[in-house]
Amino acid sequence: MSYEIYDGYHTGLLMPVTRPTTFAAYRVTQKILTRDQIRQITSSPDRTPARQRFPASQWMRSQGGRGSCNGYAGAWALARARVVAGLPFVALSGEYLYSLINGGRDSGSMLDDGMAAIQSKGVSRESYVKHESYLWSQMSEQARQDAANHKGFECYRVDDETELASGLCLGFVGVVAVHAGGSYNRLDSRGVRGVSRGPGNHAVGVQDVRLNGNGDFEFDEFGSWGRSNGQDGYAWLTWDGHLESTVRHHAFYLIRAASDPQQSNVPQVTQ
Repeated sequence: MSYEIYDGYHTGLLMPVTRPTTFAAYRVTQKILTRDQIRQITSSPDRTPARQRFPASQWMRSQGGRGSCNGYAGAWALARARVVAGLPFVALSGEYLYSLINGGRDSGSMLDDGMAAIQSKGVSRESYVKHESYLWSQMSEQARQDAANHKGFECYRVDDETELASGLCLGFVGVVAVHAGGSYNRLDSRGVRGVSRGPGNHAVGVQDVRLNGNGDFEFDEFGSWGRSNGQDGYAWLTWDGHLESTVRHHAFYLIRAASDPQQSNVPQVTQ
Protein backbone atom coordinates (compact mmCIF):
# COMPACT_ATOMS: atom_id res chain seq x y z
CA MET A 1 0.00 0.00 0.00
CA SER A 2 1.53 3.34 -1.01
CA TYR A 3 -1.23 5.86 -0.33
CA GLU A 4 -1.96 7.73 2.90
CA ILE A 5 -4.59 7.21 5.59
CA TYR A 6 -5.70 10.39 7.35
CA ASP A 7 -7.84 10.37 10.52
CA GLY A 8 -8.80 6.80 9.70
CA TYR A 9 -10.00 7.75 6.21
CA HIS A 10 -8.32 6.21 3.18
CA THR A 11 -7.05 8.59 0.52
CA GLY A 12 -5.51 7.03 -2.60
CA LEU A 13 -4.23 9.75 -4.89
CA LEU A 14 -0.66 9.27 -6.10
CA MET A 15 1.76 11.98 -7.15
CA PRO A 16 2.85 11.83 -10.79
CA VAL A 17 6.59 11.96 -11.44
CA THR A 18 6.03 15.00 -13.63
CA ARG A 19 2.97 17.20 -13.97
CA PRO A 20 0.61 15.56 -16.50
CA THR A 21 0.22 17.21 -19.89
CA THR A 22 -1.82 14.46 -21.53
CA PHE A 23 -4.98 16.38 -22.39
CA ALA A 24 -5.99 19.76 -23.68
CA ALA A 25 -6.25 22.70 -21.35
CA TYR A 26 -9.63 24.36 -20.89
CA ARG A 27 -8.73 27.46 -22.85
CA VAL A 28 -11.90 28.18 -24.82
CA THR A 29 -11.99 31.94 -24.44
CA GLN A 30 -15.70 32.38 -24.94
CA LYS A 31 -16.39 29.98 -22.06
CA ILE A 32 -14.27 31.76 -19.47
CA LEU A 33 -16.64 33.94 -17.47
CA THR A 34 -15.84 37.15 -15.65
CA ARG A 35 -16.18 37.30 -11.88
CA ASP A 36 -19.26 39.52 -12.30
CA GLN A 37 -20.86 36.96 -14.62
CA ILE A 38 -20.13 34.19 -12.14
CA ARG A 39 -21.60 36.27 -9.32
CA GLN A 40 -24.73 36.92 -11.37
CA ILE A 41 -25.18 33.23 -12.17
CA THR A 42 -24.56 31.96 -8.64
CA SER A 43 -26.85 34.55 -7.05
CA SER A 44 -29.76 33.99 -9.43
CA PRO A 45 -32.96 33.03 -7.56
CA ASP A 46 -33.75 30.57 -10.35
CA ARG A 47 -30.57 28.57 -9.78
CA THR A 48 -30.88 25.31 -7.85
CA PRO A 49 -27.86 24.66 -5.61
CA ALA A 50 -26.09 21.38 -6.35
CA ARG A 51 -26.73 19.99 -2.89
CA GLN A 52 -30.45 20.22 -3.53
CA ARG A 53 -30.08 18.66 -6.96
CA PHE A 54 -27.81 15.91 -5.65
CA PRO A 55 -29.09 15.11 -2.13
CA ALA A 56 -26.67 13.14 0.03
CA SER A 57 -29.23 10.43 0.77
CA GLN A 58 -28.99 9.33 -2.87
CA TRP A 59 -25.62 10.61 -4.02
CA MET A 60 -23.12 10.20 -1.19
CA ARG A 61 -20.86 7.12 -0.99
CA SER A 62 -18.01 5.75 1.11
CA GLN A 63 -14.94 4.20 -0.47
CA GLY A 64 -14.35 2.13 2.66
CA GLY A 65 -10.94 0.60 3.26
CA ARG A 66 -9.48 0.97 -0.22
CA GLY A 67 -7.47 3.71 -1.87
CA SER A 68 -10.19 4.26 -4.45
CA CYS A 69 -10.91 7.97 -3.96
CA ASN A 70 -9.96 8.75 -7.54
CA GLY A 71 -12.38 6.11 -8.84
CA TYR A 72 -15.20 7.50 -6.71
CA ALA A 73 -14.49 11.12 -7.63
CA GLY A 74 -14.51 10.34 -11.35
CA ALA A 75 -17.45 7.92 -11.28
CA TRP A 76 -19.70 10.25 -9.34
CA ALA A 77 -18.64 13.31 -11.31
CA LEU A 78 -19.72 11.39 -14.39
CA ALA A 79 -22.99 10.38 -12.73
CA ARG A 80 -23.70 14.05 -12.04
CA ALA A 81 -22.68 15.10 -15.55
CA ARG A 82 -25.20 12.60 -16.93
CA VAL A 83 -28.04 14.14 -14.92
CA VAL A 84 -26.98 17.68 -15.90
CA ALA A 85 -27.10 16.52 -19.52
CA GLY A 86 -30.70 15.34 -19.05
CA LEU A 87 -29.95 11.62 -18.79
CA PRO A 88 -31.42 9.36 -16.06
CA PHE A 89 -29.67 8.97 -12.73
CA VAL A 90 -27.39 5.93 -12.66
CA ALA A 91 -25.32 5.01 -9.60
CA LEU A 92 -21.85 4.40 -11.01
CA SER A 93 -19.12 2.30 -9.43
CA GLY A 94 -16.03 3.94 -8.00
CA GLU A 95 -14.53 0.49 -7.59
CA TYR A 96 -14.96 -0.26 -11.29
CA LEU A 97 -13.16 2.90 -12.35
CA TYR A 98 -10.44 2.27 -9.77
CA SER A 99 -9.85 -1.24 -11.16
CA LEU A 100 -9.01 0.33 -14.53
CA ILE A 101 -6.33 2.66 -13.19
CA ASN A 102 -4.63 1.10 -10.15
CA GLY A 103 -2.18 -1.19 -11.94
CA GLY A 104 -3.67 -4.36 -10.47
CA ARG A 105 -3.12 -3.55 -6.80
CA ASP A 106 -4.63 -1.39 -4.09
CA SER A 107 -1.91 1.23 -4.12
CA GLY A 108 -3.80 4.30 -5.34
CA SER A 109 -3.92 5.98 -8.75
CA MET A 110 -3.27 9.27 -10.54
CA LEU A 111 -5.90 11.86 -11.33
CA ASP A 112 -5.54 12.10 -15.09
CA ASP A 113 -5.64 8.30 -15.49
CA GLY A 114 -9.20 8.41 -14.20
CA MET A 115 -10.11 11.05 -16.76
CA ALA A 116 -8.66 8.96 -19.58
CA ALA A 117 -10.51 5.81 -18.49
CA ILE A 118 -13.83 7.64 -18.21
CA GLN A 119 -13.54 8.66 -21.85
CA SER A 120 -12.13 5.45 -23.31
CA LYS A 121 -13.65 2.68 -21.17
CA GLY A 122 -16.61 4.07 -19.27
CA VAL A 123 -17.90 3.14 -15.82
CA SER A 124 -20.20 0.30 -14.81
CA ARG A 125 -23.17 0.69 -12.52
CA GLU A 126 -22.36 -0.08 -8.91
CA SER A 127 -25.06 -2.76 -8.72
CA TYR A 128 -22.77 -4.97 -10.81
CA VAL A 129 -19.68 -4.44 -8.63
CA LYS A 130 -18.92 -5.59 -5.09
CA HIS A 131 -18.03 -2.82 -2.66
CA GLU A 132 -14.29 -2.56 -1.95
CA SER A 133 -13.35 -4.81 -4.85
CA TYR A 134 -10.47 -3.29 -6.77
CA LEU A 135 -9.04 -5.80 -9.25
CA TRP A 136 -10.00 -5.91 -12.93
CA SER A 137 -10.24 -9.70 -12.60
CA GLN A 138 -13.00 -9.20 -10.01
CA MET A 139 -15.19 -7.28 -12.45
CA SER A 140 -17.95 -9.38 -14.02
CA GLU A 141 -18.55 -9.59 -17.74
CA GLN A 142 -21.90 -7.90 -17.12
CA ALA A 143 -20.11 -4.96 -15.49
CA ARG A 144 -17.60 -4.73 -18.33
CA GLN A 145 -20.36 -4.62 -20.94
CA ASP A 146 -22.37 -2.12 -18.92
CA ALA A 147 -19.47 0.33 -18.65
CA ALA A 148 -19.68 1.14 -22.36
CA ASN A 149 -23.03 2.79 -21.64
CA HIS A 150 -21.53 5.36 -19.30
CA LYS A 151 -18.69 7.39 -20.75
CA GLY A 152 -17.67 10.99 -20.35
CA PHE A 153 -16.75 13.29 -23.21
CA GLU A 154 -15.02 16.65 -23.55
CA CYS A 155 -13.02 16.37 -20.34
CA TYR A 156 -11.27 19.72 -20.07
CA ARG A 157 -8.23 20.45 -17.99
CA VAL A 158 -8.41 23.44 -15.64
CA ASP A 159 -5.39 25.25 -14.24
CA ASP A 160 -6.82 28.16 -12.27
CA GLU A 161 -9.78 29.15 -10.14
CA THR A 162 -11.57 31.20 -12.80
CA GLU A 163 -11.56 28.28 -15.23
CA LEU A 164 -12.91 25.96 -12.55
CA ALA A 165 -15.60 28.42 -11.45
CA SER A 166 -16.60 29.11 -15.06
CA GLY A 167 -17.00 25.43 -15.85
CA LEU A 168 -19.12 24.78 -12.77
CA CYS A 169 -21.37 27.73 -13.60
CA LEU A 170 -21.81 26.37 -17.12
CA GLY A 171 -22.97 22.99 -15.82
CA PHE A 172 -19.74 20.98 -15.98
CA VAL A 173 -18.69 18.77 -13.05
CA GLY A 174 -15.10 18.68 -11.83
CA VAL A 175 -12.53 16.36 -10.29
CA VAL A 176 -9.69 17.90 -8.28
CA ALA A 177 -6.91 16.99 -5.87
CA VAL A 178 -6.80 18.07 -2.23
CA HIS A 179 -4.32 17.35 0.53
CA ALA A 180 -6.05 15.63 3.44
CA GLY A 181 -3.99 16.59 6.45
CA GLY A 182 -3.67 19.29 9.06
CA SER A 183 -7.10 20.82 9.70
CA TYR A 184 -8.79 19.39 6.60
CA ASN A 185 -11.55 17.65 8.58
CA ARG A 186 -12.40 20.74 10.63
CA LEU A 187 -15.19 22.88 9.13
CA ASP A 188 -15.95 26.46 10.05
CA SER A 189 -19.43 27.85 10.64
CA ARG A 190 -19.99 28.22 6.89
CA GLY A 191 -18.96 24.65 6.10
CA VAL A 192 -15.52 25.55 4.71
CA ARG A 193 -12.75 23.04 5.41
CA GLY A 194 -9.74 24.12 7.42
CA VAL A 195 -6.70 25.18 5.43
CA SER A 196 -4.74 22.10 4.35
CA ARG A 197 -2.03 22.74 1.78
CA GLY A 198 0.23 20.11 0.29
CA PRO A 199 1.05 18.29 -2.95
CA GLY A 200 -2.26 16.36 -3.00
CA ASN A 201 -3.11 12.92 -1.65
CA HIS A 202 -6.88 12.69 -2.11
CA ALA A 203 -9.25 13.05 -5.09
CA VAL A 204 -12.67 14.64 -4.68
CA GLY A 205 -15.37 15.95 -6.97
CA VAL A 206 -16.58 19.54 -7.17
CA GLN A 207 -20.14 20.29 -8.16
CA ASP A 208 -20.84 23.96 -7.42
CA VAL A 209 -19.27 27.35 -6.74
CA ARG A 210 -20.18 30.37 -4.66
CA LEU A 211 -18.57 33.71 -3.79
CA ASN A 212 -17.98 34.57 -0.15
CA GLY A 213 -18.26 37.99 1.44
CA ASN A 214 -14.78 38.92 0.24
CA GLY A 215 -15.62 38.04 -3.35
CA ASP A 216 -13.48 34.89 -3.30
CA PHE A 217 -14.59 31.63 -4.90
CA GLU A 218 -15.56 28.64 -2.75
CA PHE A 219 -16.04 25.23 -4.36
CA ASP A 220 -18.56 22.63 -3.23
CA GLU A 221 -16.76 19.33 -2.68
CA PHE A 222 -18.40 15.91 -2.77
CA GLY A 223 -16.19 13.30 -1.19
CA SER A 224 -16.08 9.53 -0.81
CA TRP A 225 -15.84 9.22 2.96
CA GLY A 226 -19.56 8.84 3.60
CA ARG A 227 -22.15 11.13 5.10
CA SER A 228 -20.50 11.35 8.52
CA ASN A 229 -17.67 13.45 7.09
CA GLY A 230 -18.23 17.16 6.53
CA GLN A 231 -21.80 18.37 6.07
CA ASP A 232 -23.58 15.15 5.18
CA GLY A 233 -20.51 14.28 3.09
CA TYR A 234 -20.19 17.71 1.47
CA ALA A 235 -17.84 20.61 2.28
CA TRP A 236 -16.58 23.85 0.77
CA LEU A 237 -13.03 24.36 -0.49
CA THR A 238 -11.09 27.55 -1.21
CA TRP A 239 -8.53 27.97 -3.96
CA ASP A 240 -5.72 29.37 -1.84
CA GLY A 241 -6.39 27.13 1.17
CA HIS A 242 -6.78 23.82 -0.67
CA LEU A 243 -6.36 23.83 -4.45
CA GLU A 244 -3.61 26.28 -5.33
CA SER A 245 -0.93 23.93 -4.00
CA THR A 246 -2.33 20.70 -5.49
CA VAL A 247 -2.99 21.99 -9.02
CA ARG A 248 0.77 22.43 -9.37
CA HIS A 249 1.13 18.66 -9.35
CA HIS A 250 -2.16 17.21 -10.61
CA ALA A 251 -4.29 17.81 -13.69
CA PHE A 252 -7.74 18.96 -12.56
CA TYR A 253 -10.50 18.31 -15.08
CA LEU A 254 -14.14 19.06 -15.88
CA ILE A 255 -16.59 16.67 -17.52
CA ARG A 256 -18.79 18.50 -19.99
CA ALA A 257 -20.82 15.71 -21.61
CA ALA A 258 -21.89 12.11 -21.10
CA SER A 259 -22.91 9.29 -23.43
CA ASP A 260 -26.32 7.84 -24.09
CA PRO A 261 -26.66 4.05 -23.61
CA GLN A 262 -25.00 2.14 -26.43
CA GLN A 263 -25.96 -1.44 -25.69
CA SER A 264 -29.60 -2.39 -25.92
CA ASN A 265 -28.93 -5.81 -24.37
CA VAL A 266 -27.98 -4.23 -21.04
CA PRO A 267 -31.08 -2.99 -19.17
CA GLN A 268 -30.98 0.63 -18.04
CA VAL A 269 -32.02 1.00 -14.41
CA THR A 270 -32.97 4.43 -13.11
CA GLN A 271 -33.65 5.60 -9.60
